[in-house]
Amino acid sequence: MTVVFVKGQNAPLAAQQVRIMVDASVAVDLSALLLAETGRVRTDGDFVFYNQPAAPGLTWLTGGAGGAQRVEIDLAKIPADVDRVIAVISPDDRTMTFGSGPAPVARLVEATGTELGTFTMQGLSEERAVIAWELYRRGGAWKVRAIGQGYSGGLAQLIAAHGVDVEQEEPPPAPVTSSPHFPGTSGPVTSSPHFPGTGAAPAAAASQQPLPEVGGPLEERLYQQVWSIFQDAARSTSALRSAVGYAEQRRDNEVGELLNDPRLRNSPQTAAARAEADRRHDELVRRAETDRRRDVDQLVTELRSLSGTLPAPMAAWDSPRWRDWRLPETMTAGIRVGDVHVPESPELRIPLLFRLPLMRALWIDSTGADRAAAQAMARSVVVRLLAAHPPGQLSVQVADLAGGGAAGRAFDGAHLGGAPGGAASVPVAATPQALSDMLEHLVERVDLVQMAMRAGAMGSPYENIDGGRRLLVLHDFPYGFDEATFARLQYLLNEGPEAGVHVLMVADPADSSTLGPMVGAVWRSMARLPVLSGDHMGDPWVGLTWTFTPDVTTGSAAVDEILARLARQANGQ
Repeated sequence: MTVVFVKGQNAPLAAQQVRIMVDASVAVDLSALLLAETGRVRTDGDFVFYNQPAAPGLTWLTGGAGGAQRVEIDLAKIPADVDRVIAVISPDDRTMTFGSGPAPVARLVEATGTELGTFTMQGLSEERAVIAWELYRRGGAWKVRAIGQGYSGGLAQLIAAHGVDVEQEEPPPAPVTSSPHFPGTSGPVTSSPHFPGTGAAPAAAASQQPLPEVGGPLEERLYQQVWSIFQDAARSTSALRSAVGYAEQRRDNEVGELLNDPRLRNSPQTAAARAEADRRHDELVRRAETDRRRDVDQLVTELRSLSGTLPAPMAAWDSPRWRDWRLPETMTAGIRVGDVHVPESPELRIPLLFRLPLMRALWIDSTGADRAAAQAMARSVVVRLLAAHPPGQLSVQVADLAGGGAAGRAFDGAHLGGAPGGAASVPVAATPQALSDMLEHLVERVDLVQMAMRAGAMGSPYENIDGGRRLLVLHDFPYGFDEATFARLQYLLNEGPEAGVHVLMVADPADSSTLGPMVGAVWRSMARLPVLSGDHMGDPWVGLTWTFTPDVTTGSAAVDEILARLARQANGQ
């Protein structure tokens, strides 16, 4: 039986040989990409289209009525290091968009000719390239998912986002909707002020210096697995809500038509038709909920097996992984800040990971929380960042004017000031002048690193300039700020990440009203992290609202042990 897919819906794929085709009102080109776990092609040879018709397991063909294109996929021949296959459509006329005509329909057909599924890509407007289907590995088997993800920049923008080397005459427009890449990866995920990890480097940072070595192959796979589970949960939830909404709309329309004629409202025929409309509604909702339950059960099982293998900075504070934690030799792939879930699946609590190195500033939103809770959240995040960096490769500075420097005492006795042998206490700015000096020194550091980059320094020059990366923990913004210090902060937010200078801000936006509209850009450039359990966060992928539970350090022996080891390191022990 053919499955009629809605956007985000997935299903098991039993067939090993399938064919993808598209019905559209205009001539379209069909192409496909083989993607590794990173969401990018391994080589340019993993892109299959009319000028490159074959790749391992993929064959591009044309023929039949109107010369329709198709991609044939032999899943048994897909290389083991390929995580998924995406099928892409784009208008043959590059000036056209998909919003100018009827919605295209993507078809998935078994090699025998049996149609497995159809997906009508509704709601397209300015898109000039769309990801139709995604075939992906899950638990040793293959699944298929309806994507419907559009790019206004056309095929060149889409394939470049997935790692294909493309020469472009001019920069493409931003994607119309968010990329299916995981948050915090190098893909073109649309930035969101609400969900952490969803943005790439600031637009002002144009340097192409290589990133420092991060984690290892196993750790990277674990990180991607977590975000794969998040992605599946998001789209499964979206598919359930879409199916339920469709069922309710269809029933309302059918019942409305029955009631249009007053003479038939109370007739037996109308009652029977209403009962049939209710039955069809209930059946469609039941099938959608069954599919959702199957997905959730599978994802819960995956998370259960995954949780014991995550490295300590990506694990919960009560995880046994902290007992054998050691200072890493390379930067860990990410840090955990809490977990998220949706109301439909409270049992599916997905770790919320933030990608390292930090390429967006973090904003701990203290709205509704007392100062102690906000400081505890900041301390938790800072200690995780320290635990994720090699010795001496992250130095912490604290600005706390409203508290008179009290926030800096959360790290008393620890060595957070750079390479071993340096100052054993955290530099703290407790006055406006000290804040100005601290920001000025960080600005000078960014300028120094940028000069080294422009001079052609190889690698990451900030790792060789006075002790590695810098983290500024800024409490109670904008207390103590004037126009000059605000301008320096903006510069650090825009230029700092590429130069190894990062900002973690603890603040309530309501306190920023004194600075006027110019402060709005600051909040929009940062990734928000709530303090209160049960706060909500919106994601930019399918537009869901997630309930967030922070993972805070209160009562955790792991935190004190990390700080103690840093102190012993500072003393050469």
